[in-house]
Amino acid sequence: MDILIVGAGPSGLTLANVLAAYGVPFRIVDAKPGPVGQSRAAIVHVRTLELLDRLGLGDRARRRGLPITHAELYENGRRAAEVPLAGRDGGPVALGQDDTERLLVEGLEERGHAVEWNTTLTTFGGARWVVGADGASSRVRRALGIGFAGRTYEQTGLLADVHVDAGLPPGRLRLNLTRGGFVGMLPLGQDRYRLFGALPPDMAEPSPDGAVSHDPYAAVSLERLQRWFETFFAVRTRLNSADWTALFRVHSRMAEQFRAGDTFLVGDAAHIHSPAGGQGMNLGIGDAFNLGWKLAMVARGEAGERLLDSYEAERMPVARKVLNGADRGFALEATGHPVAAWLRAHVASRLIGPLSHLPPVREAVARMFSQTWISYRGSPAVGGSAHGALRPGDRAPAGMAPADLHYHLVVSPGTHVDAPFETHAHPAAGRLAYLVRPDGHLAYIGSPEAVPTDMDRAG
Repeated sequence: MDILIVGAGPSGLTLANVLAAYGVPFRIVDAKPGPVGQSRAAIVHVRTLELLDRLGLGDRARRRGLPITHAELYENGRRAAEVPLAGRDGGPVALGQDDTERLLVEGLEERGHAVEWNTTLTTFGGARWVVGADGASSRVRRALGIGFAGRTYEQTGLLADVHVDAGLPPGRLRLNLTRGGFVGMLPLGQDRYRLFGALPPDMAEPSPDGAVSHDPYAAVSLERLQRWFETFFAVRTRLNSADWTALFRVHSRMAEQFRAGDTFLVGDAAHIHSPAGGQGMNLGIGDAFNLGWKLAMVARGEAGERLLDSYEAERMPVARKVLNGADRGFALEATGHPVAAWLRAHVASRLIGPLSHLPPVREAVARMFSQTWISYRGSPAVGGSAHGALRPGDRAPAGMAPADLHYHLVVSPGTHVDAPFETHAHPAAGRLAYLVRPDGHLAYIGSPEAVPTDMDRAG
């Protein structure tokens, strides 16, 4: 057994699916009895759907999820702006973490593999490589002595999946700015919504019976939810019931390194942050996919171990950028400073409204949430030179990206990246070659004669 995956959340399951697709032996263990039973992370972004496509699971995720096409911004209940979330590459779907995990378990089982549930890590067991996908309290990370630096916010956040006859348009994320906070409603299905946002201090105190705490996913009474809903959401109706609630303190932390020798960290074991923007699960799946195809190629003898050096080099900058963005988003949601609260309630929407009509702004918003902005420029695993706006390490344009887990060599008959493309086993001289990695990023741009055959260098 070459590879041990510790943790069967979205990150660990994605990594296992990638290895299974390559036919690489592994074990995946988890102390839990099975997939989570709560929705938790509730949105799957475009880039993640593209990665699931390469595993044959993307269409299944789209069918099970609810397309989210627009974000609507309100100021104290007054509609101020609307921004499309679906760009040229498509849009996100609302799909709970529980459904995402079940989807990934299905994919694993269809390839003849199973998670070893109810299995606690006691030793790394002589595995050649170990991957810690075991969450924010990762035993793997602690065993390695890797620091988890960052901060814990004083503000309290709240997530809740509720049933409510809101009568809102389908497929639209509703955000409401007020002096007291920034809250949102994400549709999950028929009369079912995810409520999210920060709680003011007076609502964040424990109930007299002590039922509310800051433990992860602590329960919140329907009465308290109703009070929060009436105060901040500007939707005149009552909540019927709640399926799941989570009162929590927000942490923003990142591991000091994502690799120690032959052990790697992915997902929440490597980074945690505010749920603002719904980036966390998607970031972890991206980690797992990036590491998965590289581990598979090294394990199969198709690349040298130098390829594994690029995992940390590529994913740490991405995680840092997402954490910084989530910090800014949560600050907008939660800060109680009087000036910031007044700006949030009276200025932000007046700026966003006019800007939201500009096509470049609309496309930029869709791109920001989609994670299609991710690039690995400067990675030790890419090479060649720039061509137009494209650089080695960038996400390949539509029409170039592979639909499977192989490298693809694309040779242009012209000099522009939007010219018709042909794929050749032996490219002709004088053309421009693009070598596309299994994750859809450009490993090389340049002369066909100089296409690298050393996958350590080509990505």
